[in-house]
Amino acid sequence: MQPHHYAAFLERMGHSVREAHGVHWYNVFSRAWICFPLEAELDPARIDLSAVMDHRGVMARYCCSLENGASSFRQIVADRNYGLSSLDPKARNKTRQGLENCTCGPEDAREIATDGMRLHTQTLRRQGRKIADNYETHWRNYFDAVAECPAATVWAARFNGALASFLISFRIGTVENICIVRSSEELLKFRPNNAMLFTFLQQALTRHDTTEVCIGLQSLQNGMNSLDSFKRGMGFDERAIGQRIELRSTLGLTLPRAVAKFAGKAAERVHSEYAARLAGALSLYANQPVIRRTA
Repeated sequence: MQPHHYAAFLERMGHSVREAHGVHWYNVFSRAWICFPLEAELDPARIDLSAVMDHRGVMARYCCSLENGASSFRQIVADRNYGLSSLDPKARNKTRQGLENCTCGPEDAREIATDGMRLHTQTLRRQGRKIADNYETHWRNYFDAVAECPAATVWAARFNGALASFLISFRIGTVENICIVRSSEELLKFRPNNAMLFTFLQQALTRHDTTEVCIGLQSLQNGMNSLDSFKRGMGFDERAIGQRIELRSTLGLTLPRAVAKFAGKAAERVHSEYAARLAGALSLYANQPVIRRTA
């Protein structure tokens, strides 16, 4: 599936999208940009931030070779023989329970929108994350945009007909990219997440046009060990890559690594999701190798 389908989805959601260095870039936050597809490894020496970001952008995140970036990973499953034997024993037992309790399969984005928004708020509260004041309008638009995107798949688990969990994945090239996973607080005990992920991975990897399923990069935030452990248990490999953060310089000056490290430590003391990501980005920047630029 061509990347322009995902680019069109992002633009419909109000993001700015640019093409530069053979990939697409978009403003994941107002001043922070990231590229897709995630598996692309770029040459840091050739990155031109003026081509990547608009005039308001100050930070760009992308993947590169291990030697050119901070040591990191992408979380993927690429085994076409993926099955219960691919899971660790604890996850295998929970997945069997989920498969017994739940029915799983594709869903229509607009039809699950109302229940999906309820699961969204429950998931964010469970994770201690802030719920935006305008979340209903945003998520109604999100489900509408997903319904119009040919690269999107909605996959869900139901318990006795009730929506127990759902995921949204976008196929970019030959890779399925799981972007959203949400679940019901009261139905978690029936293991819908295990059943949903397992069945989605199985069906995706049987298609000849899919080479792998990715559930994202190593998070910039601390405290994600429990979530990473769940993914490993479900058979996701942590494929080594380098990650880099580039900061747009002011008056030709580059932010010193020591200053970035100090600023990252300060941001950690602010209890918000945005501050946690900023702290992680500055920490990554402080620990990545220095690159002599040609761009």
